[in-house]
Amino acid sequence: MIKLKDNSYKSINEIKENLKSENKNISEENIEKDINSLKEISHRTIKDIIENDNLLIFPSDLNKSKDIDDNRTIFNIYNNEIRTNNIMGFIGYNDTQIKITSRFASDKNDYFLHYMLQKVLCLNIFDLQHSSDKDDSFDFLIYMFIHFFQKAIRQGIYKSYQKREYNDANVRGTIDINRHIKKNIPFGGKVAYKTREYSRDNDITQLIRHTIEYIDTKNKGILNIAKEEVKNSISQMIEATPRYDKNKRQNIIGRNLKKLNHPYFYEYEPLRKICVQILRHEEIKYGREENKIYGILFDGAYLWEEYIWTILKDLNFKHPRNKEKTDGVKLLNDKWSVYPDFYNYDKKIVLDTKYKMLNRNNEEIDGSDKHQIISYVYTLGAKKGGFVYPSENKELPFDNIGILNREYNKNMLEDYSPSIFKYAFLIPNKKSNEENFNNIKEFKNEIEKSENDFKEKIENEFQ
Repeated sequence: MIKLKDNSYKSINEIKENLKSENKNISEENIEKDINSLKEISHRTIKDIIENDNLLIFPSDLNKSKDIDDNRTIFNIYNNEIRTNNIMGFIGYNDTQIKITSRFASDKNDYFLHYMLQKVLCLNIFDLQHSSDKDDSFDFLIYMFIHFFQKAIRQGIYKSYQKREYNDANVRGTIDINRHIKKNIPFGGKVAYKTREYSRDNDITQLIRHTIEYIDTKNKGILNIAKEEVKNSISQMIEATPRYDKNKRQNIIGRNLKKLNHPYFYEYEPLRKICVQILRHEEIKYGREENKIYGILFDGAYLWEEYIWTILKDLNFKHPRNKEKTDGVKLLNDKWSVYPDFYNYDKKIVLDTKYKMLNRNNEEIDGSDKHQIISYVYTLGAKKGGFVYPSENKELPFDNIGILNREYNKNMLEDYSPSIFKYAFLIPNKKSNEENFNNIKEFKNEIEKSENDFKEKIENEFQ
């Protein structure tokens, strides 16, 4: 497996050495195949891969992504060096497996990515234990399944017309002469007939039911520790699929490989893709079909912004959505709207989230980002504007706590003179005794300290 981290550089030679150290029996031919697979993936855009292969990405609607556009690639190769960006996850191409973790991951676990996903997707599954020898991609697929399952169920149980065959005395369709002769001669009061019914028990709902049963088998109890709303939705799906037969799983998968287009039940398409990925997980793992890319990817910038929103939403902040054009701040007699990431009207604070490394060793902020935050500060009449970014830097402790790196670069602007700052949100990667976390609960306990300090800073100091 090729292991990478987001927003990092790695030489092709280093990747080759890592492959040799992990598998001493690997041949030079297989190493070259892996490198060629990297090159094959690097030049294709995410949009092209989604449309022509079997790649899942979150958010599923690229219009919601903070910095992924149609031309963005998963990673790039320049001068024999691979460069990653904000994309994390798992990709497979032929026999090559690639894992891109967050830059805050340890050698064995990426608790930060797990934690952000669980917070952003509002999942109550922190009791799930992640062992170092477990395939993380299956956990991520479960997160996605629960999230999109709930979104789909809110549109109602999927219905479609289904052909049914009956053999009884309540004829309500077209008589099937051949089957009637075969089954009902001599005549005993029954008639064989066919109907076309608008039913909740169909290929899509059967696919979802098989996925629920498969998850329960592979990860016993995972759905039981989800929220009550999820349990109720599962009960509805079980009730809607009385024809479920576990022996027909491959048949059901085969009937759900085509894209689902429906003007009303549109939330079922991303759910369909996730179900197929889960049910074929053992078969394809990261990808076994020739020259096809499989996997699941996450936009780190989008996750970081939505994670910070889980902290700020209870502090009277607004979260305008630029690409969705919602909750914009109206200016110029409502003729123009601006969309800062977060804005607090009472405290006059504008915040912009950056999933970039803005620590002391790499302080440079893009000129466009500087201009944007200054523009927001001036147009909204804010007292303070700042960047919130993740960091593992423990220098410059605040109030001798040593939890957050709170470094302020105050630039007094002419006439108006608000202050601009950057806020390093500490992402713990080790316990206080410098040992790695044993489970996600330990990580959760530590990062909640960072969350509480961030809230305290907003509530008490930004007056």
